[in-house]
Amino acid sequence: MTTTTEPRRRHSRTRGRDHERRDRRAALDVLLARAERGVLSRAEAVVLRQYVTEEMRTADDSRKANAGTTRALDRHRAAADAAIVEAERSAKGWEDTARTYAANMDSARAAVDRVRTLARRMRAGSPQGAAAIYAERIEQALDDDRDALAPEATAIHAAFAAVAESPEARLAEQQRDHDIALATAEHRTRRLGATMQRTVDHYREQAKAAEQRLAAVRAVLPTEPRPRLGLPNDLAYANGTHDLADAVRDALDTAGRS
Repeated sequence: MTTTTEPRRRHSRTRGRDHERRDRRAALDVLLARAERGVLSRAEAVVLRQYVTEEMRTADDSRKANAGTTRALDRHRAAADAAIVEAERSAKGWEDTARTYAANMDSARAAVDRVRTLARRMRAGSPQGAAAIYAERIEQALDDDRDALAPEATAIHAAFAAVAESPEARLAEQQRDHDIALATAEHRTRRLGATMQRTVDHYREQAKAAEQRLAAVRAVLPTEPRPRLGLPNDLAYANGTHDLADAVRDALDTAGRS
């Protein structure tokens, strides 16, 4: 009930003041014309002075109100500029972090590819020997999490909140524009932060998955030393196994250095 009647009352008071101002200025024009003709009476001179004083007071009030609104707009403009600068700074930081994780993921993926290629060559070179056995175990270790490195599509859908109506003032439209600019900058900062966080998390998970797959490959490599004694066939088989394991370790070490 109050929210409906208050705007009507303010509108009524504003309309009343406008009506008084028009009447006062019409009377002021008449009194000035009589003063120019030199027929202004003493009582009319008093009224003329009152009208002029009121016009001066109204002009001073308007200047003060406009100055206050201008200062408020300057504050809104400064806040919007600061928010935009902060958003750009945050975006730069998120982009650098994302590039770092992307580089790490590319290195891990390249290592996985090299180990997989080596496993294929081992299988092709010795289909029935130790190479085939280790190639199969390596490929199984790599295939335990086949989809770990698959890229995921990310999308951000954000709704823009409506800006509240500003108070009635001569520069209300300009103030509303600056309010919208400030809200847009803050929303852009939050949206950019969420997007970059998702990207960083995505690359982190991919790099972690690749490291786990490489760790699984290392786990199937022999840890016991090369045998020195035994039957010739057993020694040849064991030495072949260790040679292949050394080749796999070299591939992994090359990936780690890259």
